[in-house]
Amino acid sequence: MTRRVILTQQVLAGIPALVAQGLRKVDIAKRLGCKEDTLQVRCSTAGISLSGRKLRIGDPLKLSHEAMVGLRERAASIGCSEMQLASDLLEVIARDNLYDAVLDVSAPSSRRSDQDKTALTFSSN
Repeated sequence: MTRRVILTQQVLAGIPALVAQGLRKVDIAKRLGCKEDTLQVRCSTAGISLSGRKLRIGDPLKLSHEAMVGLRERAASIGCSEMQLASDLLEVIARDNLYDAVLDVSAPSSRRSDQDKTALTFSSN
C-alpha cells in the first residue's frame, strides 16, 4: 500500500501565498489535508516560512475603497479623523477581544486582494 503524497513541490510552492493571505499554520494544514507537524517539517526543509508578516508601527494598513468611504463618513459624523476612528476601533476590538464578533467567523471569508485597497499608516503615540 503506497502512501499518497500530499505536499508535492507544486503544493509547497503555493504555501507562501496562503501565508500572505493571513492563513495560520493550522488553517493551511487543514486546507491541504495534512498534519500541522508534517507541514512545519516539510516547509522548514524546503525553506518556506509559515510565519506571517507582523504588523509594525508605520506599516500601511490597506482598506477597500468602500471601507475608506464608510470610515470617512462615520468619522466626519462624530467629529474626528478617519485615522483616529480606525485607531479607536482597533483599540476597542483588541481590548475587548471582539475579533470573532467583528469578523463573524462563522461566515465564509470574503477577503479581497490588496490591489484595490487604500493604505492608512498608523504610528505609535
